[in-house]
Amino acid sequence: MSRAYPYRRPPADVVAGGPWLRASADSLDELPAEIPDWDYGTVLRLRRPMRVDGLRARLECGLPRDSRIMLTVVWSAANSSLRGRAWQGPVPDEPDVTVEIDFDLPGDELGGRLDLETTLTLRAGGTSPASPAAPSRPGSVLWQDIRSVMLQGDAVLFPLSIVDFEHLPYPTGAAWHLELGHDLESQALGSILLLANKRRPVVTAALENAADPTDADKLVLSAIRSEVVRSLIERALVDDEFDLDLGYAAGSVGALLASVVRNTFPGKSLESLRRDRDHEPILFTSQIQNATGLLADA
Repeated sequence: MSRAYPYRRPPADVVAGGPWLRASADSLDELPAEIPDWDYGTVLRLRRPMRVDGLRARLECGLPRDSRIMLTVVWSAANSSLRGRAWQGPVPDEPDVTVEIDFDLPGDELGGRLDLETTLTLRAGGTSPASPAAPSRPGSVLWQDIRSVMLQGDAVLFPLSIVDFEHLPYPTGAAWHLELGHDLESQALGSILLLANKRRPVVTAALENAADPTDADKLVLSAIRSEVVRSLIERALVDDEFDLDLGYAAGSVGALLASVVRNTFPGKSLESLRRDRDHEPILFTSQIQNATGLLADA
């Protein structure tokens, strides 16, 4: 069902969106539906050619010619629960406006499904009177489309540091440790860090080869992913202040925990998960292994 807007909008053909393109050092290719070799260290260099009839968009909406219209691209990532504006540019009141969207997205902010939402919005009304049915509020959406791409690499989807545990307050024989801040409202990117023990070369080699892992590396990465998810879920369940339905700000620790819990156990309440963990902790660990597909490709 299409959404009904309380103001006039132009027909969809006022914007002609070209394909999303992925740029590399020596090529420019159409963005695929999936990027299987992606990892957190990958920078996505994205381009998109557009043509906009800025004059007709205004006339069809009942807006004066000197009203300000913007074309904007907003990205959002499922695994990190982060969202941000990637690109924005003005659309003049001309019938054939060529726009070249061009921006880079750092991999350490992404993960899972990446949504690219392109919108044509009203920035400000003009000096001349507008139609009573014209959009009036800044940010009113005149046109939009969304493109999704799955980032399915085997790499861990968090910032990583390879260090010697001899110099840290962690067991020197541990393979890795996930650091996570306690403030649910703080930004996840500045609060989470996966530490890999330099003394465990099997682990560090797998992480360093995450973009092109061997079969042995894939087993290690699968174990790390499952353990990271388990750690995050455990943190959510033991934190009395965490509320799955609270609606944390995008990009916060709380939003990250909520996303992981929902993706791992869709449809289950926090209370039922806490009961399961308390009553059958061993079975609960097995359920996480099942949900994360531990060693499924072995």
